[in-house]
Amino acid sequence: MSKYLMIPMLLLLSACTSSSGVVPVGSDVYMISRSEKGFDRTGSGVKLNALKTANEFCAAKGEQMELVSSLGQDMKPFRADAQAVVEFKCI
Repeated sequence: MSKYLMIPMLLLLSACTSSSGVVPVGSDVYMISRSEKGFDRTGSGVKLNALKTANEFCAAKGEQMELVSSLGQDMKPFRADAQAVVEFKCI
């Protein structure tokens, strides 16, 4: 594959994000599942973006976000995207 085709393909891959949005999973507990494509993505970076979403969700309710648990996984080339799962409460 020529380098002229590789560059646009890499740029397209670096911009793809998938998120569950905020989902209630129990008594006052919420979860966000998020994945991001790209060779420069890390599990900690994806987790940071999920935490920002959690903070915004709680702030819109006039509350503070309290982290219950979190998990981040780095991307594995040609096998898996960078992923994160965050569980939180709004207090």
